[in-house]
Amino acid sequence: MLLDPDNLTMRYNFACGFAALHEIDVALDLLGPVFERDAAETVIWAKVDPDLDAVRDNPRFKAMMQQADARLAAANDSGSSPAS
Repeated sequence: MLLDPDNLTMRYNFACGFAALHEIDVALDLLGPVFERDAAETVIWAKVDPDLDAVRDNPRFKAMMQQADARLAAANDSGSSPAS
């Protein structure tokens, strides 16, 4: 994280690990930037990724997913690419 803090794939993978350890707040902190900036494929995968089962019912996770969906829908409506 110190060497490449903007690496969204790394953040997502670390979040999966922390979710598996039931470190929910850490996992959600890591996922925040991912859902704010990453491509639609990542957001779609996060909805079904079994590695995130521990956080799926968390209200904070649900809110982040709703915001990501809204961001991607707005980008799609405006014709711009949803990828970062």
